[in-house]
Amino acid sequence: MLALSVLFTNAQVQNYAIGEVVPDFTITDLDGVEHSLYEYTSQGKYVLVDFFAYWCGPCATWAPTINEFYHKYGCNAGSIVVLGVEYEGTDAQTHEFEAWAGVDEDNPYPSASGVDGGGAEVHAEYSVAAFPTYIAISPDNILLDNDIWPLSGIETLEAAFPKQTLDEMECGVAVNENVAETDFGIAPNPADGLTSVNIALQNKASVITVITDALGREVMNKNFGSVNAGFNSLNLDVTELETGVYNVQCFVDGKGLNVQRLVVR
Repeated sequence: MLALSVLFTNAQVQNYAIGEVVPDFTITDLDGVEHSLYEYTSQGKYVLVDFFAYWCGPCATWAPTINEFYHKYGCNAGSIVVLGVEYEGTDAQTHEFEAWAGVDEDNPYPSASGVDGGGAEVHAEYSVAAFPTYIAISPDNILLDNDIWPLSGIETLEAAFPKQTLDEMECGVAVNENVAETDFGIAPNPADGLTSVNIALQNKASVITVITDALGREVMNKNFGSVNAGFNSLNLDVTELETGVYNVQCFVDGKGLNVQRLVVR
């Protein structure tokens, strides 16, 4: 029973202290979507990381609370991003964990397994001592809290972030007749070969990205096909583009969104 008690009394990351800069990481969630910490923070977002193990009972107990927090603040489309990082399971075992925990199967917070999604490497880098471990990271990559515990509800999670960041919003950005208000982001920007189109969708939709140069000539047309609802980070390779400034427009189910500027170095 000693090991079980550690799950409750020593949950923290050991390699980094509160106030220190934490390293970047990239994981691939259960839907095959990549998530990079620094891409989110470069957009001014705060990040909540849920370090868990597929076999961990307390992790399963509190996973619905993490998902409630994820939904309350916009399903990663707002100022706070929620990421789940599993320890040593496969994608299949992590799916089973979500079912066991009772996480909303239609829109769970994005989680990466330890084996297939790169979670094990992140656990090792951060030296996670026990499960669950919840940490908060600021937009300047500073560790705000390395042990959000014990939880009493989402209010415990909210207390780890500045009050001004806690803007409630509906999940996703509606893709409808008012499509001009739908937004998307590009990060990193300026880009040096590789970047991502970050877009939140209320419903599954086709996404096409068109890039034009300063003279309005189309230099790239990337069809991402059918993209899942929720927040998506879509990889965009601009290696072949010359150094300069370009206009980027996304089309969601054929409807154009606001044009964004991209700097290629």
